[in-house]
Amino acid sequence: MRILFLNLNKSAVFGGLERWMVDVGCGLQARGHSCLVVGRPHAPWLRFAERHGLRTRGDHHGAWVQRVWRAGAAIRDERPDVVVVKAKKAARMAAWGRRLAGRGRVVMLFGLTHELRPHRWVDRHTWRLVDAGIVLAHAQRRWYVDAGFGPPEKLRVLWKGVDTDRFRPAAPERATRRARLGLGDHEVAIGTVGRLAWQKGIDHLFAVVKRVRPRLPRARFFVLGDGREAAQIREAAATLDGAVTLLGHDEDVPGFLAAMDVMVQPSRQEAMAQTTLEAMSAGLPLVSTDTVGADEAVADGVSGVLVPVGDVDALGDAIVGLACDPARRARLGAAARERVLAEFSLPHALDRCETALEQIARR
Repeated sequence: MRILFLNLNKSAVFGGLERWMVDVGCGLQARGHSCLVVGRPHAPWLRFAERHGLRTRGDHHGAWVQRVWRAGAAIRDERPDVVVVKAKKAARMAAWGRRLAGRGRVVMLFGLTHELRPHRWVDRHTWRLVDAGIVLAHAQRRWYVDAGFGPPEKLRVLWKGVDTDRFRPAAPERATRRARLGLGDHEVAIGTVGRLAWQKGIDHLFAVVKRVRPRLPRARFFVLGDGREAAQIREAAATLDGAVTLLGHDEDVPGFLAAMDVMVQPSRQEAMAQTTLEAMSAGLPLVSTDTVGADEAVADGVSGVLVPVGDVDALGDAIVGLACDPARRARLGAAARERVLAEFSLPHALDRCETALEQIARR
């Protein structure tokens, strides 16, 4: 099978869908499929794909008509069976470019709900142009079907996967990682990983820090990531008297997780967050807001704790409960690791993706 991934992201900080494309592309390439990644010239995520051994084509630029033509040229040259596209604008470019090339099923990859809205004629038109959609959670598919973007079989649910060898329970390097962060044995490290953007709920986490500090005098909070709202978040963190450490961008997420005791996912919007699965694979107890698909990964009270989106009190109580109970942390972390091994390992994800794309290509 020949697969072309088209993604117009040009941001210096990219997210889970870019990583999904790279993970899937590398995994399917290792299984004998041909994979090409197409994007804007010099896009950071395209360089990330190159470093992981994927073929890339960074010539997607120019005016609208030129970009449609370039999408068609890439499809004509690569002759893919399936074109997997992020975002609706790129989906239209690929669908119209496919007409110039005369081949390839176009599949739109959805990161969140509300990417297509039923009251917008261009969104309804986009959905008619593409052959299928990929969503990351069953709840996400239900939302789109209820909004009129059906039929259900046109939307394929592909749970994400994680490299369980790379993200594993803390080994002997834990002490070294904690020492680098200046953590003492008596301190509880509470962390979050993600882009510094509104949807990630960092402001809710900071509100929690203010409320729980008297209850957790030995707790320290860490944020790994960067993004378009970094300046505002740095200003907010400066008001917390050193309780929160912003670490910026670092590719060594496994090393960061190895130093943590509790992971927090305070997002307003997600669909099966990759960092949730990585923390679970690392055997860490997790507190997560109940965003779309969160309950498909986390069994509340068994492999993590789920709280309502935006409920700062519930988020704080859950964090305090885990920070004060090492035995419970160990139970939830072990269950989280088992859950990932059973359903969310990278081979499981690749099996699901390979089957779905082959079915779409044969339609």
